[in-house]
Amino acid sequence: MERPLKYPQVLILAVLPLLATGCGLVDTINARGLAREGNALYLKSNYRKAIEKYQQALQLDPDTPNLHLNLGYSYFSIYNPNSESEQDRLAAKEAVKYFSEHLERHPGDENARIFQIKTLLTAAPSDPELADRALKTFLKMLEENPKDHEARQYLITLFIDCKRYEDAVKFFEDELRAKPDDIETMKILAIVADKSDRIQEAIEWYWRRAEVTKDQEKKATLFYEIGTYTWNMLHYQPDRVTGPAAIKIADQGIEACRYAMQLKEKYAEAMVYGNLLYLKRAVYESEEVGRTWDQAIAFEMRVEAGKILGERKKKAEQAKLEEKKKDGTQEGSPDVKSQ
Repeated sequence: MERPLKYPQVLILAVLPLLATGCGLVDTINARGLAREGNALYLKSNYRKAIEKYQQALQLDPDTPNLHLNLGYSYFSIYNPNSESEQDRLAAKEAVKYFSEHLERHPGDENARIFQIKTLLTAAPSDPELADRALKTFLKMLEENPKDHEARQYLITLFIDCKRYEDAVKFFEDELRAKPDDIETMKILAIVADKSDRIQEAIEWYWRRAEVTKDQEKKATLFYEIGTYTWNMLHYQPDRVTGPAAIKIADQGIEACRYAMQLKEKYAEAMVYGNLLYLKRAVYESEEVGRTWDQAIAFEMRVEAGKILGERKKKAEQAKLEEKKKDGTQEGSPDVKSQ
């Protein structure tokens, strides 16, 4: 008796899993064809049409290779929080969803993970829900690997871009408790506070940073930086503070510059910013006597700074002249040889 061919049995076995998942062979073939059409549209930057093709393929066979990944890329490409199109505004959420579904199937795909993170960071400032998700994602990454410097940087970027000052303080409080002189962490918190419109908190972190520094030269520089920060804000961002609040900030900057001048002899740069801050203070001062006083002190500081800078320039020119004479002497020296 002739034995039956094995090929039909193999074909049936191959089809059975497809039927078991609710996808027939025809659906699978059609889904892959639609996915290829979507790929071609994506490469032409026709992302919306590509999404349509990918979604059609998804309905036929959700196991089509790379379908969720390509949907993630496509939605990320059309994301625009300011668009009149609801699809564009919500595209980041869709992109994150599809990147996540792809990563469930392929947890080792680092490129997909990077794009998921990029989507979260891009959309977080406009979407509190995604900002919360990003925070949980980055905290989990650090929990799994405390030395993950990229995750830490993602978190810092999130704090700054989303103006999440309180979250930043909570995250860094343990580090500062363990290392109370960590001036880099204090600088991060100052930046986050500034971006979060917590100006006084920003100044306090910059001040604390200067106070904990033991090296006198470095301490002088950090107090000087408080002066530059306060003046830059008052000058370039005048809408952020006005009236008595602006005077208070100017006073803090002036005080910081004076500390810097005490710590470092002939600190002309600190004098210059002290002068500028007194002039800025005079703008907000309501009393004529106060304005006159501020302007007079500003003038004294400017004159003193000018003298110091003039002395520096004179010394630099003298040193350059002596160096040139030295080089000229060496070039004109006779070639003496031993007899």
